[in-house]
Amino acid sequence: MMNLEMAKKLLQTGIKIAKGKGIGCSIAIVDENGWLVALHRMDEAPIPTAEIARDKAWTAAVFRRPSSEISVFGNPKAPGFGFNTQNWNDRLTPIPGGAPIWLDGHVIGAIGVCSELPDKDVALCQRIIKGIRAILKGKEEP
Repeated sequence: MMNLEMAKKLLQTGIKIAKGKGIGCSIAIVDENGWLVALHRMDEAPIPTAEIARDKAWTAAVFRRPSSEISVFGNPKAPGFGFNTQNWNDRLTPIPGGAPIWLDGHVIGAIGVCSELPDKDVALCQRIIKGIRAILKGKEEP
């Protein structure tokens, strides 16, 4: 399960990667139920990115899939719940950059990354998640 210590390590990893790529972003870490554990907005990141990162992480945690895949549920031609933010929750977002963190077949939490470009958010998210195994094995660097 996600805890503050693990979330801090994920944030540190994400900040290091983002700085190395010259990206200013916000990173949110939530537990398996979508509750916020840690949030960091880099100085260079636009102010709204913090809330958007949290929304991406919440969406990924509660639906157990990347935030970018949620829009399929609103497609009338595809099977699903047919929901949107008007009839569901104001945290729900289909914006790319949120991903669940799986460990041993279970979601232990999720991460949301928001900069100015969703493609960069997805790539950063994936790099941080790859580091989770190294973090869990006690190594500081992924």
